[in-house]
Amino acid sequence: MHLNEKKYHELKLISLLKNGSEYAFQLIYDHYRNRVYKQAQTYLKSPSLAQEALQDVFLKLWFSRENLHSDTSLEPWLMTVTKNHLLNQLKTIAHEWIKVADEKLLEGIGYNDVESDLKLKEYKSHFNKAVDRLSEKQREVFLLAREGGLSYQQIAEKLNISPLTVKTHMARALAAIKSYFKESKLVCVFGFF
Repeated sequence: MHLNEKKYHELKLISLLKNGSEYAFQLIYDHYRNRVYKQAQTYLKSPSLAQEALQDVFLKLWFSRENLHSDTSLEPWLMTVTKNHLLNQLKTIAHEWIKVADEKLLEGIGYNDVESDLKLKEYKSHFNKAVDRLSEKQREVFLLAREGGLSYQQIAEKLNISPLTVKTHMARALAAIKSYFKESKLVCVFGFF
């Protein structure tokens, strides 16, 4: 395919995507997924985290489709979104490592605070109430991911839905739980969000 034809083809796909074409989305996904995955694998050094990042990037593409420019290539946008997502993911991982190190330090000095234990029980009670308020599908996806430790791909296979649908349910579940805590004027203290 000639360069101008290739550019025309991509611009036509972007136009179709902006109008909600799932077929155009699938073609774009098939074309760019290996580049996004390789970049994610390079940064994260984990196939499962790289796969999750790939899903996140294309989920963002789907939800941002109406704001895309129909006259420019999609590759720079995708690579920028990928890079930003990976940097955020690395920051999250670093914060989790710091949290684990702090917990180990507290265990090492014999941390045993009754007041904190009561707060933890109260927090867990509120957290369970927030999870109970989710729709059936959101709760199922959330529990399979958080308590079952399943990846989005594994959940998709188990529930016979697409990984993108799993990602959407998870995003909505997290937003609903955050909203519950905000409405209740509670602080989320355990890094679930």
